[in-house]
Amino acid sequence: MRKYLLQLFTRPIRAGIKWYLSKPRDVKYNNITITVLPDVFHPGLFHSTKIVLDFLSTQNIKGRKFLELGCGSGLISVYASQKGAVVTASDINTKAIENVLLNATRNQVEVEVIHSDLFTKMPDIKWDWIIINPPYYPADPTNEAEFAWYCGQEHQYFENLFKSLSKYSDSKSHVLMILSEVCDLQKIFSIATAHDFTFEKITEKKVWVDGRNYLYWIKEKQ
Repeated sequence: MRKYLLQLFTRPIRAGIKWYLSKPRDVKYNNITITVLPDVFHPGLFHSTKIVLDFLSTQNIKGRKFLELGCGSGLISVYASQKGAVVTASDINTKAIENVLLNATRNQVEVEVIHSDLFTKMPDIKWDWIIINPPYYPADPTNEAEFAWYCGQEHQYFENLFKSLSKYSDSKSHVLMILSEVCDLQKIFSIATAHDFTFEKITEKKVWVDGRNYLYWIKEKQ
């Protein structure tokens, strides 16, 4: 019941956010300031990005091959580059690609940016770090901006992700995913299991609207 009520509650919230994001907006995190363009996921209005950033602040990523898969405005990519990682940011949304380039330039960091649907146009390498803040509402996107929210009626995003992930990661890779209690966690876990991946919870945090957020390691079964 709680998950159902939260999903209902987020509908007017998302409508208000859509209005707010009809213009570019600035977001600050530590010494980083980014601009969020219209039709790009806003990392300042939800806690998921900050949870990831706070965790990364405890990790040594200097010199590591770092991929933000579904980068949105690129805040995580800018932060990782500041920490010395060799960063690639990708997104299916062309507006997000424009946004990351803008924010990398604004913050004077190097980020390689690739327009890609998950791994379809990614170089065939094993990444040291892969960061995933996925869409998880079960509906089919009707435009590029909606890919930040909707994973497909049958959770196709997760099917496509997990069937490809082993090609781009190995036992030494650090694959992070953040999810919320308002999504269908068991469905996502079952898709991962079918492709021989498991979830190991790192931390959880209760946040307004989205309920509890969970940060996970994703690991391939040995």
